[in-house]
Amino acid sequence: MNENQMKSNSERIFYALGTLNQIKIFDRLDEQLLDIAVQRVLEIETLMSAFKTDSDVSKINQNAGKGFVSIQAETYRLIKRSLAFSKMSDGAFDITVRPLVELWGIGKKKNYIPTEEELICTGKLVDYRKLILDKNNHRAALRDNGQAIDLGGIAKGYAAEEIKRIFAENKVKSALINLGGNIVAIGSQPDGKVWKIGIQNPCAPTGKYFGFLSIIDKTIVTSGINERFFMKDGIRYHHILDPRTGMPASNKILSVTVICDCSTDADALTTTLFVIGAEHGMELVKKLKTEAIFVTESLDIIASIGLKDKFNLFNNNEK
Repeated sequence: MNENQMKSNSERIFYALGTLNQIKIFDRLDEQLLDIAVQRVLEIETLMSAFKTDSDVSKINQNAGKGFVSIQAETYRLIKRSLAFSKMSDGAFDITVRPLVELWGIGKKKNYIPTEEELICTGKLVDYRKLILDKNNHRAALRDNGQAIDLGGIAKGYAAEEIKRIFAENKVKSALINLGGNIVAIGSQPDGKVWKIGIQNPCAPTGKYFGFLSIIDKTIVTSGINERFFMKDGIRYHHILDPRTGMPASNKILSVTVICDCSTDADALTTTLFVIGAEHGMELVKKLKTEAIFVTESLDIIASIGLKDKFNLFNNNEK
């Protein structure tokens, strides 16, 4: 895409938070506002990336077992929100899962399957209850040496929510935010029609959809087995780990899509639902008054009742 095309669409495509991102404003041209939005995402990455040695997250990890470290207020708030999801899900969502993520190294190590001894040893480091917060001084501490946190399961959602806030403050009426699959649709299309957002087919390459959602002013986030995985002896080992077992989540689920108002919550909730499965997951969806779509290994599609008039499958003549 050349510079003129990007300007005519009032668009930015950039890499941050470990993924390719796209932001488009449709109701007006505003290059400066797009720059502000991109800069905000980069600021969040600087604070919250586990791969940047001077980030708040890295400071916490480097000081594991040694006491509290001071962190920025927004990092503190996001960690606090993460812990709320951990408690609500009984540990199905747990940002202290990083030692297990590094042990498996899916996407980095070549088809590596940890031994039972490694899983047991590393699993002892994963426990959100050992992540302690000091609310009076915006400090955090990991209780045990070797523990580590990773906000990868919630930070993209938070960044998308921050762009949404910036656009709202600047009276943007029509825009799409896509941070690595974390989609926020602001308002409606410029002509007033609803957005039609494709839902990734978990059995097909990225960009192939099995259906679409008709929405206005909503967030859509999908997690699935096709994002990062490897095959070994006929078994698929994917990147969505169950923090409680140390293994890739195994609930006969291929993908979960969450539709709600808050991108931060949607990001964390997709992982949570994938780990706990469709039956218990749908109970949580009802409790939180949000919406979700599960795709099972038998290719059944389970959608919450609130999507009855908003979710449609593609027919054979549609892409």
